[in-house]
Amino acid sequence: MSGAKALRRLLVAVVVLLPGLKALADDSVTLKASRDLLVGSAVTSSVGHIGLGDRRWSLNPVWAFQVGRFRLASGQAASLLSVGREPVDAGLSTVLTTVGDWRLSTSLRIREGRDADDGDPLLSGLPGTRTTLLGRISASRAIARRWTGSVSATQDLLGNGAGLSLGLGLGYRYPISEHTYWDASAGLGWSNATARQTSFGIRPEDAAAAGRAPYAIGAGWDSAALAWNLTSALSEHWVVWGGLSVSQLQGAAARSPLVGRRTVASASIGLAYRDRR
Repeated sequence: MSGAKALRRLLVAVVVLLPGLKALADDSVTLKASRDLLVGSAVTSSVGHIGLGDRRWSLNPVWAFQVGRFRLASGQAASLLSVGREPVDAGLSTVLTTVGDWRLSTSLRIREGRDADDGDPLLSGLPGTRTTLLGRISASRAIARRWTGSVSATQDLLGNGAGLSLGLGLGYRYPISEHTYWDASAGLGWSNATARQTSFGIRPEDAAAAGRAPYAIGAGWDSAALAWNLTSALSEHWVVWGGLSVSQLQGAAARSPLVGRRTVASASIGLAYRDRR
């Protein structure tokens, strides 16, 4: 790794983490004695864009924990810990500040790598991708009574190929009752050349070793997604939810020889217990 690249990643890590550490030391946002805990499970049906793997049904744990300003949540629990309150990012997160209708937050999460799979004809002979740590900063704004817009930037803090990605989102929440609502959202994703080459490209040296044609891909918009979710707090402690989502790859990412499906859909339903103290 060059000195310039190492310095850039260090600066990104500082930008992502320093505000949260400062908040911890700030008397005005000292950790409170209250704690929130959520545990549950969800049945999920999903399939990926990469490779020709079959659709999988899985039973996954769902959990989240909050102390004061800091939250730790699995992906699905991000929208459950705060039913009826502010949303929570997946991973370790904190809200940096709220000014008027604007909300600025930061988070850290682990992105799992992809194993090499000689059994999949689209991935045969190619190396997998590495697990890494992602830092994210996001800003959201209420733009109407039920509408929210958001923008986010996510950076690979370990330099393991995940690169830099940007996201634009638009969400709509419709309250059915005091304790039940549904959400609809749309999002667009952009990634730099490093991220797209890791996910969708084939390097010349890997192509030569596997006897395949190389595939180079640069930065660009690579995904569009739609989602709909229904969430209901059954009681003070119990929360139930279900949802559907569709994701479609765009442009050069969709044309990658590693892509088995340009459009994929997933569904989930779950139940969780929430304790707020």
